[in-house]
Amino acid sequence: MTDDDDRDGTPDTDPRHIDPAGDLADAVESGDLDLSLDDDQDAADLREFVDAAESGELGPVDPGLEAQVRIARALLADVDDDGGEDA
Repeated sequence: MTDDDDRDGTPDTDPRHIDPAGDLADAVESGDLDLSLDDDQDAADLREFVDAAESGELGPVDPGLEAQVRIARALLADVDDDGGEDA
């Protein structure tokens, strides 16, 4: 394996396993992909989503739901760090 091969792999995942949702969540969490809540979006709604997912209200956890929760947590961390609404 060359240095180029290391860079071409998916972040923090097994490059033999295709997990686009997990890869997207990896990119958001690492800061490689910069996302933020829009002015008309409510952080409280996002927190409700995370709470519902973690309590099992949204059904069994699957890789897609897990990635959504990871992305939501990253967005909420940015809101909290910035002292934004509902922080």
